[in-house]
Amino acid sequence: MSITPRKLKSGKTVYDVVVYIGFTPDGRRDRKAVTCRTKRAAEVEHAKLVAMADAMRGKSGRMALSEYIDSRWWPAVLRRLQATSLDTYEREVRLRIKPALGSMDLRDIDRPAVQRMVDNCETEAVARKSVGTLKTILNEAKSDGLIASNPAESTFTMPRKGCSRGSGLVLGSFGQILHMLDIVAYRASESVQRISYLGMLQGLRPEERYALDWSDVDVANRAIHVRTAYVMASPKHGGRQLKPPKTENGARDVPMLPQFADWLSTQARADGAFIVGADGQRISPSTAQKRWRAFLRDNPDVPPVTIENMRHSFATAYLAAGGRVEALSRILGHADISTTLRRYVRPDFGNLRQDVDALDLPANRFLTDGGGFPQVRPPGHGVRFSAPPPEI
Repeated sequence: MSITPRKLKSGKTVYDVVVYIGFTPDGRRDRKAVTCRTKRAAEVEHAKLVAMADAMRGKSGRMALSEYIDSRWWPAVLRRLQATSLDTYEREVRLRIKPALGSMDLRDIDRPAVQRMVDNCETEAVARKSVGTLKTILNEAKSDGLIASNPAESTFTMPRKGCSRGSGLVLGSFGQILHMLDIVAYRASESVQRISYLGMLQGLRPEERYALDWSDVDVANRAIHVRTAYVMASPKHGGRQLKPPKTENGARDVPMLPQFADWLSTQARADGAFIVGADGQRISPSTAQKRWRAFLRDNPDVPPVTIENMRHSFATAYLAAGGRVEALSRILGHADISTTLRRYVRPDFGNLRQDVDALDLPANRFLTDGGGFPQVRPPGHGVRFSAPPPEI
């Protein structure tokens, strides 16, 4: 850092200000130079560049990934993300990203290094979440000018697929669902009934069920107004909280099934939360899970459908009953109809066989000649092929 006077051919004196403020992404020293007409102006510019250098210190790219996360990325993330997302990021950074890459210089992280992190992940889903988090971190570093490219945007060889979310028992028809709910209605507590009826007859997400208030249950119009979700986060990030629904289509009105409306008529209407805990307040996600697991444990004859798979059961039964997938996607609040088909609809063989048997097909009669091939009249031709065409 310097202020150097320099005499021009005209005899005037100017002042060159040179300050090194760090390093460029390719590792070269980053120098800022300004020429001023007066010493006073040079001193002002020098002070500005020194302040810039102080602000850039530690941002040159010559720093470990862990240092960048702790000093720059994480403070910025805390200001803009919701609690559940913070929990996810913090878990991925602590369990996978820092152990694998934390001590490496930002500029030294490359595709092979990220692949090694991926290789240490147990399943593909875990690996993709870790790579996604790393990609977010390194995109910030790239925006800061610390790295020239993001190696986490490469293609990686993923580990084996694990059990997908929602794997496990799914009821495939409304007949099965209603039989199970009959048992629930006679044996379960009020909160367990409401958890299961909202899941298996209305297809609400678990967090949407917990967030529901009595004011959201519109009996007159036979509609359930879904506007919020009730989620669990770590205490340091705020604990349990209400937040907007999961997707852009999550805020929606769900029409009541007649069976749900009939059951609802047996419930004493109240104010506040639709599902409550022992204290009379909104039930927490963890308490809901404990109550449902206890009910299954005490009733071994009840199919062990998880709270998450209640929604899967509704989706599968809806289509098995002849519902349109477009309508189902809106009822479930999906942003993309492909999600409905890919993740929430899992018909069993019985459902598939019923679909095949219900197809309106012509009579199963084919006219064949000696070669065994059906007689075919190609478009635009008058020749009928009754045997394989000759080889050319």
